[in-house]
Amino acid sequence: MFSAKGVDHMTCKDIQKLFIPFIDDKLSVSDLDAFLNHMNTCKECREEYDIYYTVIMGMRYLDERQNISEFKLDSAQKLRSAADYLLKYRILRLEKYILLAVLCIGVVLLF
Repeated sequence: MFSAKGVDHMTCKDIQKLFIPFIDDKLSVSDLDAFLNHMNTCKECREEYDIYYTVIMGMRYLDERQNISEFKLDSAQKLRSAADYLLKYRILRLEKYILLAVLCIGVVLLF
């Protein structure tokens, strides 16, 4: 999994280095969070990402000679799917913490 240094202080250049790892689903959760936050606020990076995504996916399509109906060229959908994944990850993590707290309270009440 790819992980960038200094997630809190990522510049446009740092974010642009994450385009390919993002497209390949290789970002850590913290990098994915920083990436999506930046993409939601930076029009320039969003436009640059759209170009990268189109070119990379187009090249992959040509290399793999896939059926045209299977070819997905929607960079915005990739971002939405990543945001959905991140939300589900956070909900699952919260549920785990709640379950752990309930179990700890249960153990304390037993003694």
